[in-house]
Amino acid sequence: MRISEIFTAAMVAALVAAPAAANPLSRILAKSGLTPQDTNLMRRAEQALLAEGGSGQRARWNNPDSGAQGVVRVAGKEGDCLLLQHQAYLKDSEDAKQVRRKFCPSGGDWLLSQ
Repeated sequence: MRISEIFTAAMVAALVAAPAAANPLSRILAKSGLTPQDTNLMRRAEQALLAEGGSGQRARWNNPDSGAQGVVRVAGKEGDCLLLQHQAYLKDSEDAKQVRRKFCPSGGDWLLSQ
């Protein structure tokens, strides 16, 4: 599974309360408030940070179509792995949806570790 597929699955699972097995992906995304375009923008921001790899760096994303926005930052390192912290804000919301994920290098790709 590529990083984008893993990331989408992880983000959706972490941002919603309902179990993934009970709902199709479209319903899960609808409940999270994030659109597929939002998760694509989050993934791009994340991939830019994985390419750079510097602790403390951050990448912002903004979707004018949905009104969602957010920031991804490198929260730290564990060996060769990077810890990424996501904060996503839905339109007209001050409460951030937060997810922290660990990615480790493997054969030229970054794989979700947790």
